[in-house]
Amino acid sequence: MERKQQHGITLLDQLSRMRGVAELTDTVLVAEGQRFPCHRVVLASFSPYFRAMFTCGLVECNQNEVQLHDIPAQSVSIILDYMYTSELTISNLTVQVLATAAYFMQMDDIFTLCQNYMLDHMDPSNCVGVYYFAKHICGEELEERCKKYLYQHFTEVGLHEEILEIEFDQLMGMIKSDDLNVSREESILDLVLRWVNHDKTARSEYLVDLLKQVRLLLVSPSFLREARKRNTVLLCNSQCYDIVEEALETIEKSSQTSLSLRYGMETTNILLCIGNNAMGIRSRYGSFGDASFCFAPATGKCCFIPSPKQGEVLGSVLAGVVTENNDIILAGEASSVRLARQKTKMVELCRYHNRGSYCWERLCSAEYRELYALASLHNDLYLIGGQMKYKNQYIVTNCVEKFSMEKESWRNVTPLPIPLACHAAVTVNNKLFVMGGWTPQTDRPDDEPDRLSNRLLQYDPALDKWTIMASMKYSKYRFSAAVVNNEIYVLGGIGCIGPDKGQVRKCLDAVEIYNPDGDFWRDGPAMPYPLLSLRSNASSAGAVEGKLYVCGGFQGADRYEVITKEILELDPWDNQWNVACVRAPMHDSYDVCLVARLNPRDLIPPPRDLVDT
Repeated sequence: MERKQQHGITLLDQLSRMRGVAELTDTVLVAEGQRFPCHRVVLASFSPYFRAMFTCGLVECNQNEVQLHDIPAQSVSIILDYMYTSELTISNLTVQVLATAAYFMQMDDIFTLCQNYMLDHMDPSNCVGVYYFAKHICGEELEERCKKYLYQHFTEVGLHEEILEIEFDQLMGMIKSDDLNVSREESILDLVLRWVNHDKTARSEYLVDLLKQVRLLLVSPSFLREARKRNTVLLCNSQCYDIVEEALETIEKSSQTSLSLRYGMETTNILLCIGNNAMGIRSRYGSFGDASFCFAPATGKCCFIPSPKQGEVLGSVLAGVVTENNDIILAGEASSVRLARQKTKMVELCRYHNRGSYCWERLCSAEYRELYALASLHNDLYLIGGQMKYKNQYIVTNCVEKFSMEKESWRNVTPLPIPLACHAAVTVNNKLFVMGGWTPQTDRPDDEPDRLSNRLLQYDPALDKWTIMASMKYSKYRFSAAVVNNEIYVLGGIGCIGPDKGQVRKCLDAVEIYNPDGDFWRDGPAMPYPLLSLRSNASSAGAVEGKLYVCGGFQGADRYEVITKEILELDPWDNQWNVACVRAPMHDSYDVCLVARLNPRDLIPPPRDLVDT
């Protein structure tokens, strides 16, 4: 193989040298008056266009020169260098003309490289130009990917000057679409007015047609009045004035609108009940075993997200967290297939891609442990405590590892003050808080090896320091924890009052609320019934728009075989529990409840026979 590679390199080197001195060249390409002597056999080898030209009896077969019209000489030079040396020089200034020449010459390899370059260097300031370039040359894949990027980043794109240079029909086609990722219709109205004002003389005639495509009933009345007041193009056109006035009157008369929302307006905070359990959904359309239940409190609608067992990313889910950047991270164990290939069992972490591919991908791995907590702070991940196996014996650890998402590396930080397992971790005010769980006891050698903890521990990443804060009323585990309005809510679980000294434990309906500013706990409204989280070390609760939600769990007073599929809602202002969903179409068991900002359009719709449950 090496001998063949060397043989090919020698051949290329010799051909390149011969082209440089015009030795044995048998044709000349002419572009913009510049002449490029070269070999027909080389041109035909790389370009189906030239192969057809030189072998199909065309006029050029008998001519010594080939005139290349509308192709810059620089592009011809770059393409010939690629043919003779395998080196391709691409820059922002040359990529589009080079792609055009490659498309003309049917050189798919160069066109693909140019396409990838444009995609890699695409941003809100240049994606409009790349999109219409792709449409111009009929590059379907490039056009589709550019359009997706353009629509997904439309709010940022609308702030750049490039979009003000597009034609009327191009702008009209964009603002008609439901797929624009804009959260407020005001940004569409602002773009239309900026586009018209960019060239009032030529564009004022289009304003009425454009205004009819703006969903004015979704614009706030104050913004609409201010826009009319500040833009003479609206004031001076009676039709435009009437359109705005009619919209204002309609808004004042009705609190609801039947207008369809754009893509970005549907993006909302969604409760994700993620796991790999496949039992419990009874539908004519299948078990939805490869999906996990989701609930949008803003609309009361449910949907499903792909399960991490798709593609064998994770075999089991043990913990999860959503970062400040809205990255959904899960931790667990590899699938049985992957475990069979691995020499060492590890904690596997994966991330959900919601930017086009909508699937789970492996992120990293860490030293194996069980019953740990996973937390996120400043977009770094923390693997906290847990149970590790040493010399065939399980030991509860105080080890804390930090994963830098930016550097993609792990390092140890200051360990917990006490070893913990089955605990919970949340983030408030740029600090980590760890509470509850199991901790080893040594004062009673003949008793159970572990005790429940009521400790609350605070970690400050700036000081790399743990501090013991005010203790909870109950020592507990199998509870849920969430942050609402910068306070920590701890719900249910199995526990006992005060420090665990071997007293009787019971299933709890208690709610404890911690105020980090004052370092104190207070009682919250008790839940309708005692409730345990479905997994020993993961929460079943999440906060959305200032309200607390608990999604299912084990219900009971002393035993916990009964699975509830109710979604409970607590508004801290009312201080009262309500049922947000009576029989949510979720699986019998899931592993972790998370809250992420997603668009229901990107998720899996529920089966038709479960929509009204």
